[in-house]
Amino acid sequence: MAKTYIALDADFFWDRELHELHRAMDPASQRRAVAVKRVMAAGVFQFTIDDEGRVSTGEIGSWSERDWGDEEGVIRQVFDYLRAHEDKPVLTYGGLATDIPILLLASMAHGRGLPPQLVDQPGRKGPRPHLDLGLMLKGGGRTWTHLSQLLLRMDVPFDLVAAKSNVPRPASDTAWQNLRDHVELDCLLLAIAKIGWLVAQGTEGLRLEPAIIALVEGFLRRRPDHMLAGELRAYADRLHDVIAAGFDHAA
Repeated sequence: MAKTYIALDADFFWDRELHELHRAMDPASQRRAVAVKRVMAAGVFQFTIDDEGRVSTGEIGSWSERDWGDEEGVIRQVFDYLRAHEDKPVLTYGGLATDIPILLLASMAHGRGLPPQLVDQPGRKGPRPHLDLGLMLKGGGRTWTHLSQLLLRMDVPFDLVAAKSNVPRPASDTAWQNLRDHVELDCLLLAIAKIGWLVAQGTEGLRLEPAIIALVEGFLRRRPDHMLAGELRAYADRLHDVIAAGFDHAA
């Protein structure tokens, strides 16, 4: 049976005022504490793998404070989207350590219920609604692999991986548009990493290069004006060349 995933990524900013309130009570309060971060944007990217290993892409969505007013507006849109697709598991990378706790704090602060995929239900039976790829790679070991390291290991172009770096809170319309491109690209890169993991696990019929091409080209059909569209097209073209070279070698 075909399996659809929702790659989810969120971007946060450090709330200086909240941090100073914490410091008034605890001078040792750290800037990086999860509790002083707020949601400024989030994105999703749907992709499906069928029984024969064929990959198709679905919706891309993103929400930011510029369009929805504030953190509450952003999480309301994200949560409503996930509820509308509650039959599909959410995919994150390191989400259980960072993204999910911050989204949980935001939901508590604004009185918003979490979507089913993000609700903690100990002892839950059946398929997991939230998949943290970072923890899946870690397994029972102690070594944590950063997503950027994994992507470079998979030969994803440096310019695409470097764009994953954290971005400051935007101060102009252009910067907000760049943030949208950033968070949506992060979702695509997460999907690429998931494909690599599934290939490594022996998913029947799934081949790395054709699957990544399907993801990238599907993304570009919906976001042809993405700020890194040229780099993405060049990446897909390079993978086509890899496949063609393989056929030549086999012949």
